[in-house]
Amino acid sequence: MINSFFQGILDWLRSTYLEPSLKILKLRAAIYYLEGVKGARRILILICLLVFAITLIGASLVLIPIALLLFMPWEPTTKAIVGVVIGGVYLLVPAIALISLLSDKRWMRITGATTVLNKLVDL
Repeated sequence: MINSFFQGILDWLRSTYLEPSLKILKLRAAIYYLEGVKGARRILILICLLVFAITLIGASLVLIPIALLLFMPWEPTTKAIVGVVIGGVYLLVPAIALISLLSDKRWMRITGATTVLNKLVDL
């Protein structure tokens, strides 16, 4: 008799509290999964657009100076100087961009890690 009483209470608790909680948990997990898939799709689209843009920019950055150096009626020394200057620009601009984009301070600020660390220190 006591066993069936406890069994009834457990069944009532399970149907009243556990099953709805599990349904809510499954629903939230499905929502987070769908948001993750949506975010992954957006990232893939952005990567494809980035590769496309970089390819176009790279082709133009290579073809324009080659055409300039081949078809301009300059002396060979002038063509060499222009080629070296263009090559230097090709090396310096990406290097400066990478240094500024990959700096620790910038990433700490963008990701909000600085505020998280400050909150942890204040605890």
